[in-house]
Amino acid sequence: MALSHPLHAQRSGERRRGNGGSNQGGVLGNSPLPDVNALTADGKPVNLRELCDGKYTLLAMGCLTCPEFHRSYPEIEAANQDYASDDVQFFYVYKSLRHPELGGYVEAQNQNERLLQLKEAREMLGTQAPWIADSIDNSIRDALQSGSRSVYLVSPEGKIVFSHNKPTRSDIREALSQFVGEIEQPTLASELDLPQLPRRRQNLNVDSEIRVARPEGLTILVQTAKTPEQTYYVKLRAEADAELLQTGTGKLFLGFYPDPIHNVHWNNLTEPMKYTLTLPEGVEATPMEASANKGPGDKDTQPRQFWVTVKSDGPLSSIDLSIDLSMHYFGCTEDMCEALTQEYTIEFKEAGMDSRTFGFNRGPRGRARQEGDRGPERSRPGQRRRIQ
Repeated sequence: MALSHPLHAQRSGERRRGNGGSNQGGVLGNSPLPDVNALTADGKPVNLRELCDGKYTLLAMGCLTCPEFHRSYPEIEAANQDYASDDVQFFYVYKSLRHPELGGYVEAQNQNERLLQLKEAREMLGTQAPWIADSIDNSIRDALQSGSRSVYLVSPEGKIVFSHNKPTRSDIREALSQFVGEIEQPTLASELDLPQLPRRRQNLNVDSEIRVARPEGLTILVQTAKTPEQTYYVKLRAEADAELLQTGTGKLFLGFYPDPIHNVHWNNLTEPMKYTLTLPEGVEATPMEASANKGPGDKDTQPRQFWVTVKSDGPLSSIDLSIDLSMHYFGCTEDMCEALTQEYTIEFKEAGMDSRTFGFNRGPRGRARQEGDRGPERSRPGQRRRIQ
């Protein structure tokens, strides 16, 4: 089916945009698509420019733990149904987690784990548009200056002609109408047979035998697995309070999470998990090692959480401080149960992953719902066709 190209011929009554494109919300726009690499959903390397070459391409960023993306993706599906053809293609780009811990999910530490999360997102959301995965060093997210659910429209010549950090349905439809062509009777998201996602409950934030209550405003720290390509069935999450980062003395949060993409659980019939810290000179930590209490029943998947008091000789901003952590635990699935010791390095600086622990260190509360996150519009009858 031939397409009308408003870049070449302006339709009557159409609004003109400066330089043939627009961008909103600080994301990259009105510029060439960056030369970065991705992976297809089945793990094959692909260059993003080559993937988009010769077609209008809509790229929609998303992940497993972004409620805004989960509410808005049906509009991408509806647009994909109307526009996808030999000349127009859509891709979701699986990125780093917006809200680690939501639904139990924690950040992938290698490319294989990111692909496993992509697969889980695709199945959970029931998407028809294909997915690609950002590299584990987040090259696409960073190059596109992407937010949690940013959308980009790329021309066949490889230029970003539209981008928006949090687009509404109207934003997406107007961009496609301007650059690709109009739809007389566009598909409504409510007409699609998509799953009804349960509302995610805020994580428990209470003191208990295995958890600790966290205040607002903790900073997620840089942490690096010593052997990232190895399967860490349990993942560390480290966060610091403001006093620790500013003065060198304060609270360090350590959380240990069975990773749901590996279907792992704690075996409460074995010895409980234990951590040990190795500290540089001039730094104290209390406790330097600790064992978790056992959880409910013979097995469970709840996190094990700890507070550690850290004292150093001065502000951490003035020294390049890191500590090593070893975790000792039994990694257990339905098919195996193995005693493991795995190691991390924790750096006392912000991770910079554009993520917030859901329900906790989220910062000032904004509007509860963004425009465009109101759910699908009501359906109306009528045959759909693209105006040529």
